[in-house]
Amino acid sequence: MADEVRLTVRLPRDLAIGVEKVRAARGLTPSIILRDALTLYLATFAGSTETERRRQFSSEYLFLGIDLLVQRQFPDAHEALMAEADRRVEALYAAS
Repeated sequence: MADEVRLTVRLPRDLAIGVEKVRAARGLTPSIILRDALTLYLATFAGSTETERRRQFSSEYLFLGIDLLVQRQFPDAHEALMAEADRRVEALYAAS
């Protein structure tokens, strides 16, 4: 307990009602419910939930498969496609 910090938060009524429903259904304290919710949120934000890791793996696998296919079947288009992908990524990050 010495490594814990007490925070005071204000919640919209609908979230407070949701916390109360979970408390009643599961018998958990509001502190445990909010800690668990915040832990999940932070893990999702960091991209480290199981679902997010699966999504990242699937995206990478698809990219590698398509890249290999293009390299072998359309070698003349490969560099142009990579350059266009790079341009689009740069434009996306420049806009944010």
